[in-house]
Parts: sequence; C-alpha cells; structure tokens
Amino acid sequence: MPKKTKISQEDLNAFYKAVQGTKPLLQRKVQIDKPKPKTMRKSPKFNDEISFFDGGEPRETVQANDYIQFKSSGVAEKILRKLRKGQYTIEAVLDLHRKTVEEARSEVNRFLTECINHGIKCVLMIHGKGKPGAAPALKNQLNYWLRQAHPVLAFCSSAPKHGGNGAIYVLLKSFNEENKLER
Repeated sequence: MPKKTKISQEDLNAFYKAVQGTKPLLQRKVQIDKPKPKTMRKSPKFNDEISFFDGGEPRETVQANDYIQFKSSGVAEKILRKLRKGQYTIEAVLDLHRKTVEEARSEVNRFLTECINHGIKCVLMIHGKGKPGAAPALKNQLNYWLRQAHPVLAFCSSAPKHGGNGAIYVLLKSFNEENKLER
C-alpha cells in the first residue's frame, strides 16, 4: 500500500481559493444511467414496396438453442467479435414475439427502413425460441432474410443479458443523406 503524503498548507490554501464560492452537492452518490434503447414505433406512412429480402423459405434449419452468425464480405472478424460480446450500443429494439412469419417480414422491412433513415447502426431483434420440440420459425426466417438484406453488415445471437439465442444483434451500414431510403 502506497504511503500517504501530507498535504502542505500552501496546497490547502490554493485548493480553498479555487473552490471558494462553490456549493457542495446535496447527494452523496452520483448515478449515471445508460441511455435506454429507442423502441421503434410503427410508421403509418410505411408502404411495403421496399423489401430487403425475398419471402422464400430458409435453406438450412437452426434449432432454438443454436447460435447463429453472419458477416458480409469485407467486414473484419474483429467487428463480428465485438458484436458477439455485445460491445456495441443497442440503439433500437424490435420485438417479434407472437408475430406470424408474414407479419414479421413486414415488420423487419419497416424496422430496417426506419433504422437506416434515422442513422441507427446497431439493433436488437427479439425472435424468441419458438414452441418446444419444433424449429423456431422466426429465428430461421431472420437467419435467412438478414443474409440477403443489403444494409446488414453482420448479425449474431445476442449475449444472455439480451435474450441469448432468442434474440440477435444486427449491425447496419451507414448511409449518407442522399442514400437514405424513401418511404
């Protein structure tokens, strides 16, 4: 343990002069809250003309507890590793629980469009784990759809604190003002 040094009277006088006229804080502890992720609201003007993926069926089936991940070409492994660890700030959340595949397809298209138009880079999509004993439909569809979506740089199953294998982190490309999508 380092030795404590004694503060000289000259230093104390300088300190008291520097803080002269200030008032002490009333609370003893300062607590800084992290900003809460934005929940995207349904846009009444959205039309379903913009589609980032086809409505086809997944080519491979994943199970409820399977870990999924994808990175488009040119994305560094370091970026995917940071995404896996949940080191990016989640800026928006899409909850697809209890949605049909068709409702989910429409919601994902709308959500991606809104995220791009608002400059959002990292999102969390909650798909759930499906019914016991059956392959999770929404997880399989998202795994298939997001691999086709051009704004998606990478995605992977989330950390346990965000839903584990029942949710995915999605990292989106940045678009400048001229390249934002029209609604």
